[in-house]
Amino acid sequence: MVAPPAANPQSRLRPARYWTALTLAVLIVVALVTSSILNYVYLDTISGRTSLYGLLAVALVAFGTFILVRAYNRDPAMRRKNLIRAAVLIGLGVLLWLLIIDVFLFTQSAGPLVAAVCALVCLPTTAFGLVVVRRLDRNHKEPWRLVLVAAAWGAIVATSLVVWGETLWQSTAQHALVPGPGLDTSLAFMAGILEELSKGAAVLLLFLVMRNEFDDVVDGIVYGAAVGLGFNFMETITYMTNLYAIFSPEGSGGIAAGFQWYARQVLGLFMGHATYTALVGAGIGIARQLPSRRHKVIAILMGFLVAIAAHFSWDAWLMFFPIETSLFGLVEVHLRTIVMTGPFTAGVIVLLVLGLRNESRALRDQLLKEAAIGAGAVLPAEVGILASPWRRFGERLRALDKAGLGAYVRLARLQTAQLDLAMERWHRERQEIDTPLEAEQELRIEILTLRRLAAF
Repeated sequence: MVAPPAANPQSRLRPARYWTALTLAVLIVVALVTSSILNYVYLDTISGRTSLYGLLAVALVAFGTFILVRAYNRDPAMRRKNLIRAAVLIGLGVLLWLLIIDVFLFTQSAGPLVAAVCALVCLPTTAFGLVVVRRLDRNHKEPWRLVLVAAAWGAIVATSLVVWGETLWQSTAQHALVPGPGLDTSLAFMAGILEELSKGAAVLLLFLVMRNEFDDVVDGIVYGAAVGLGFNFMETITYMTNLYAIFSPEGSGGIAAGFQWYARQVLGLFMGHATYTALVGAGIGIARQLPSRRHKVIAILMGFLVAIAAHFSWDAWLMFFPIETSLFGLVEVHLRTIVMTGPFTAGVIVLLVLGLRNESRALRDQLLKEAAIGAGAVLPAEVGILASPWRRFGERLRALDKAGLGAYVRLARLQTAQLDLAMERWHRERQEIDTPLEAEQELRIEILTLRRLAAF
């Protein structure tokens, strides 16, 4: 008797989306290398030289991401080694870009000490933003390693793409257009198009390579916002140090830098780049669950277009109504942020709420179905607990009170694996997954092992 084929016969091979991701990655590398050489040779500007020197940082982050992706297909011991290697490479890439590129080239006039201080004051707010963004997905939180990779790509790869793109754009626009509305509008389009394409490419690559960790619109918003926060971190440092250098002769360098920190790291932490790239991620997340390739492409394009429009509206307003460095300017920046970016942030929140509701219904349904088969991975009494974030947390607190921190961690791992199984079932039921059917049984075996460990 011939055994039946797996649910997806092609799932044991590399899916076609891997080739799409490889093509996109190659195009990004070619664009970076070519434009960096052109900028260095013909423009000979600081940003032009930076785009060439920054290739090593980009290479470190890209190689670290490659190792991180491979870590998922290894045994636990090898997975841990690969995760450590990936963390070291990505960390070195961030450090190289920050300390060598951003500090010693962009901020020569301010000095490395000023740039280092600016970086340090931006770290807590960016870390807070990442914690909040990750916790938005209350049903099935994304792995920290992927959230941090998304932020690193936003901080390094996206900023590298923007450096060479905006250098070329500005060199063309400034020669073709005289100062005035035409040039201002051109620069607003430049920021919206180039920055959102650069940041969105990171989210798109993550979707193509790690699609099984990219569940729906909620995950798209989380990963998109993480990329935006990474980009905002690096951009804030650049603005703070440059404005410090400009206003230092007048004795107001610290005030100018502090104003930029507040505007970008407090007021604009979520109502800024995080919102724009979350819109890109939302489009990609919607595409994740659409049936036809045509509809997927339309959803992704619409996400990019809305993000570009949101970003353009922000920069166009600034071009025509610059913020004054006065008390009125402090009031104006609040109004401008709320009026121009607030509606787009509200749109992201609406998509997030709808996505969470859809997830909750789907997970409860799949948990009930899993409990009904009697395999022991999900018990009928656990369905209500697993379907509620607050009840899951309450159970972990009871485990903490009864048996200590170890019991809390073991129960959290068990609950996460059970939700992973429910999510896997959901995607397979909708024919949205390309892992073999045996993956579900492997998850059940893992859950039974974790259940024994979590017993107290």
